[in-house]
Amino acid sequence: MDYIIKDGWIVNGKKEKPFHGDLVIENGKIAEVGTHVEIPADFPKERVLNAAGGYITPGFLDIHRHGDWQAFGNGDDELLNRQGLTTVVNGNCGLSVAPAGEKFGKEIARFLSSVTGDFRWGKDENTDDTEGVLFSKKKEESCGISEKEIEIDALRIMSTMSAYLSALGKEKRSVNTGMLAGNGTIRASVKGYASGKLSKEELHQVWKAVEEALSAGALGISLGIAYAPEFEYDRDGLVEALQPLKGTDIPITTHIRNEGDGILLALQEVISVAEELQIPLHVSHMKCIGRKNWGGTPVKILKLFDQAAERGVKVDFDLYPYLTGSTQLVHLLPPQFQEGGTDAICARLADPFCRKEITKILKQPSDIFENIVELAGFDMIYASTLHTEKFGSFAGQSIAKIAEQFGQDPYDILYDILLEERCQVTMLDTIASEEDMLYFLKDSRANLISDAIYPAGGKYHPRVYGAFPKLLTAYVRDKKIFSIEDAVYKMTAKPAQVLGLPLGTLEKGMPADINVFHLDQLSVHADFQNPNQYCTGFDYVLVGGEIAVAHDVWRNSKSGRIVRKQQ
Repeated sequence: MDYIIKDGWIVNGKKEKPFHGDLVIENGKIAEVGTHVEIPADFPKERVLNAAGGYITPGFLDIHRHGDWQAFGNGDDELLNRQGLTTVVNGNCGLSVAPAGEKFGKEIARFLSSVTGDFRWGKDENTDDTEGVLFSKKKEESCGISEKEIEIDALRIMSTMSAYLSALGKEKRSVNTGMLAGNGTIRASVKGYASGKLSKEELHQVWKAVEEALSAGALGISLGIAYAPEFEYDRDGLVEALQPLKGTDIPITTHIRNEGDGILLALQEVISVAEELQIPLHVSHMKCIGRKNWGGTPVKILKLFDQAAERGVKVDFDLYPYLTGSTQLVHLLPPQFQEGGTDAICARLADPFCRKEITKILKQPSDIFENIVELAGFDMIYASTLHTEKFGSFAGQSIAKIAEQFGQDPYDILYDILLEERCQVTMLDTIASEEDMLYFLKDSRANLISDAIYPAGGKYHPRVYGAFPKLLTAYVRDKKIFSIEDAVYKMTAKPAQVLGLPLGTLEKGMPADINVFHLDQLSVHADFQNPNQYCTGFDYVLVGGEIAVAHDVWRNSKSGRIVRKQQ
């Protein structure tokens, strides 16, 4: 025996009522779960972890993050462990950094930086090894490694899923990490951000990239149909591009084309794709954008899922426990004005005629694209990351407020910001309803996620630090909307099932990824004013049978594993 966790209420991840008992860990696995475990007389006292009547749960799984670069150099390990996360999956919304290929790697990296952040190659401050570690520019400069070397190595890591996972495997993380292969990145690796349908040759290159990513261990294919370049696909184009998945158990996880006025049509589209390909469908960050879509639309959505299930289509979904979302500011533009990559977008934004055309479209409701400007309004859209001298001091302010201070129309200030910042801007947008969020979350198909993005500079969304404990503190403890066993299921066994991972339950033989906490002591400190604040209140977090957190002290267990799709 390596550890004995004593005197806790065991929530096993299977929606069963908690029971009082003990748990034994041996060789990184759960060796015993029982109502009482005798402690051998010679067993070291420091290896008895006293739960003292608190909860013992499986470690939490977040299957929707964008920490593709943060996964290197322990970039976000502490903030993950300190909210009870023991497994994360990156590469979501079609926006994975790999497989980017070779031809368009730089362009893809630039496009993704407002979501995944920048890459920096550096030296581990605890070793002399420079291989496999990504760090901040400050640390990189102290190592004397050139910007060119950073770029070469990062582009190599991005080129294929095999290269990415191989580099990640050299890291010693304190969290288990898996990857999805982004359908948007795969298309961009073949055609860049150019418009138009794929040629037969390009289509075969897409298939090859999909097959290689899955062979390397990607857990599924993520879609971001609302984003460039994936919005170039129509429904049939998606079916064509995803042919390598046909008839498998490999899921597609999708940011749908429209979460506003056209949400039902957008959901029908992806259900149709999954049905034709005979594959599981997982809908990302479920919500209905815009007050006029609140209330009735969620009922119609779940009925749509029920009907799909009757036809044999497996549909699940996830959501985060916040009403404010976050994505790229350039996503506000109509799709046709996002074509061609950053240079083409900026050329249009510099053209007065194009600006008039964009404004005309944004002032009208749309079921074709997600018109967040019309649905939310500029007073509810915030530029959370701004870097230039002209706009940097306005980070965190709404587009409406920035426009007021410049004495300009908010549409024009939006275009000015995108042009000045070369589109590398992240936004926050208050768009959803708590009633809708809870209605979705109560459904048996719902999974909790963070949708954590890591923009280069600026403020994070507080969900990066606090999404999982927020469900426990706000909706289990305080409002008593969910039972502890139901909430834990949505953070453990359920997401593990979605991606086919042998994780998420407290059973003999399972990996010893475990949380111990007292519900009354958990606190979420991250908010929109101060988002980079650690959660507190976890007695223990164990990853692979090693202690990663003990009484709010992060130990950096370095016991995490790379989670690959089982072939």
